[in-house]
Amino acid sequence: MKIAKQIVTVVVLTVLATPLFAAEDDKKAFGQFQEFLEGVDQLSFEMIQDYLDQTDLTNRILSHQPVQPDVEDMFRGDFWNVIERGVLDVLPPNGSGVKGELIQFAFENGKGQACVRFSYPQHAYQFHRFELRQDRRGRLKVIDWFDSNKGQSFSALMGEELLSAKPTKETTRRLLLISTPTDLQLFQATEILKAIRDREAQRFFEIYDEFDEQLKREPWIAKNAVNMAQGLKDIDRFAGALTIFVDVYAEDPDMALLLSDFYLMVEDYEHAFTSMKRFEQHFAVNEGALPAKLSALALATGKPEEAEKFAVEATTNEPTAELGWWSLLRARTAAGDYQGALDALTYLEDNFGHRLDAAKLRRDKYRAFTKLASSQEFKDWRASRN
Repeated sequence: MKIAKQIVTVVVLTVLATPLFAAEDDKKAFGQFQEFLEGVDQLSFEMIQDYLDQTDLTNRILSHQPVQPDVEDMFRGDFWNVIERGVLDVLPPNGSGVKGELIQFAFENGKGQACVRFSYPQHAYQFHRFELRQDRRGRLKVIDWFDSNKGQSFSALMGEELLSAKPTKETTRRLLLISTPTDLQLFQATEILKAIRDREAQRFFEIYDEFDEQLKREPWIAKNAVNMAQGLKDIDRFAGALTIFVDVYAEDPDMALLLSDFYLMVEDYEHAFTSMKRFEQHFAVNEGALPAKLSALALATGKPEEAEKFAVEATTNEPTAELGWWSLLRARTAAGDYQGALDALTYLEDNFGHRLDAAKLRRDKYRAFTKLASSQEFKDWRASRN
């Protein structure tokens, strides 16, 4: 297990942006999105707000959940304050130093998408895919966005927030997938919505522990159970909630990256690998972080051929990213392809300022580098560069 942890621990990634332009207005949209992203990095809602479309967001949020009329009136009347709390809640926290990296921008004929990656410590990643359009004045507007940490769109997340603002048995009945809930189930589900609203994890589990299995498997309850357990740092509760969460969301590709992160918390590398691979295929953005991490997970689960395949994908997608080259070095070293490993070593030295001599390789936590350092291929390569 220690070896697996060492393999999963990889190096930091750099930025890639691949804009596609069809007209001068599209270049303008790219510049405007850079301003929006600056607001994201500064956690400046004033800057972010300028690019949000109130009408589009309102309609999308209210289309997701059956909220009470007075809650809808409150939301419309206090729109920007509600949205500010929601936006800042899904961005990296103040003081984290995590910045958004634009990894894809495509805009044409007034419509487009942008993908932003946030890189956290220990190689955790969050992706936001923004849906964009131009208004009649040629101003860029963000309509909505998908958040990989939530496995859903921002509008869907805010719809759930509104539902829990003032839950009633009638709104709860519409939310449940159970076709004919009992009075007890309705009461319990309504009460747990209040605990979700108030973010009271202890109260949540006091109610949750009295649920029957059918109620625990409601998707929104299963999702909140793992989040609440994670917040409590209760590994036993988390493991139990994760079992149900997996059953409920195993086939949902939007949830796959979040699910992979959960698997990593309980050191289940095999399922973490499978879930992350599903997300990468579904997300379909050419970048380097996910394939590099998939390469590390492939090594951790004894799949050297897949490890090399994903490492090559990472370095092809983002050749300026150091992480992918370390993944390639580890994958080829694990396979005993020392000649191929020299390509990665050369790139790391020539482009990232490293000097990788035998002593440094032997000190690395990845123990397979010891064999690489002792190989004749490495000795000849090192001698040729001294």
